[in-house]
Amino acid sequence: MRQVLKAVLVAAGVVAGAAAAAPQLLERLAPPAPERAKPAALAPSSSREVVLRADRDGHFRTDAMISGRRVPMLVDTGATVVALSYDQGRALGLVSGGDRFDLRVSTANGQVGAKRVVLSDVRVGSVSVPDVTAVVLSPGAMDGNLLGMSFLGRLRRMEAARDRLTLER
Repeated sequence: MRQVLKAVLVAAGVVAGAAAAAPQLLERLAPPAPERAKPAALAPSSSREVVLRADRDGHFRTDAMISGRRVPMLVDTGATVVALSYDQGRALGLVSGGDRFDLRVSTANGQVGAKRVVLSDVRVGSVSVPDVTAVVLSPGAMDGNLLGMSFLGRLRRMEAARDRLTLER
């Protein structure tokens, strides 16, 4: 029994390590995007960036602005899309009591129902991304909100160094 438990823990560690390294590995393996010619009349746009500090647990938390409302978020590179709790989705007017949550999504707690939505704009500090795909999870599926890759993947740069995470658009 102990050997099985030890094997499971080692396997879990390997999977967690691979999940943490996957975004950087994929970025290195992907071919660079082709350069687009800039119109001669336009000056290069200034970059917008925000630096987040890790909390005591090493997580990056921030408040995002969605539909003009402040939404507390946990930055989660393992989440494919921005994920909102049912209560947050209701508060933002994205779902109502009669909505169906027939999209199945995998979470740390197993498969749950969700409704796909598109957020017109998600802003963290000075970093803003339009038309962000998100899901609102069924009632009771999740308490918090996740800032996932449907937002993070559209940034020019996302860089973690020690207790800081830099997001640049």
